[in-house]
Amino acid sequence: MKNEINEALNAHSAWKSRFKDYLNGRASFDLKTVDATDQCHFGKWLANEGYRMVPSELYNEIHGVHKEFHQIAADIIQKIKEKRFEEAREDISQNGALNQASLRLRDLLMKLSLREPSSATSPAPKNGQSSSSKETDRPQSSFSDKSDSFLLRLK
Repeated sequence: MKNEINEALNAHSAWKSRFKDYLNGRASFDLKTVDATDQCHFGKWLANEGYRMVPSELYNEIHGVHKEFHQIAADIIQKIKEKRFEEAREDISQNGALNQASLRLRDLLMKLSLREPSSATSPAPKNGQSSSSKETDRPQSSFSDKSDSFLLRLK
């Protein structure tokens, strides 16, 4: 299961990289599907293998954060089209909405990977699950690029 979760994380990271490359003018991107949660590799994994592997309460949370992530990306595209560049820049900054949603998604997947294999395939307890409040050290990934070249060129 950990391998599948790592592959899901890698798929999410690859999507983020392509989106960032598009925003910086280095690649094309299918804008028609930017808000579609079932068109990216991670979304396809989540709808199939993830649906079978992940306990329902955690699946719903992961699905919700994934949907929020794609909606934020679509909102960024809309803001750029409307020439609201400062708002778009804020959304893609390290502390911006897109990166924060991405980090929440990563945290949920890491939480899933730490579960016992037997608990991932069995129904989750209904009486509130114990959760660790301990933060793990993790690298802070970001969508911001020091140059923000695409957004700066548009201003």
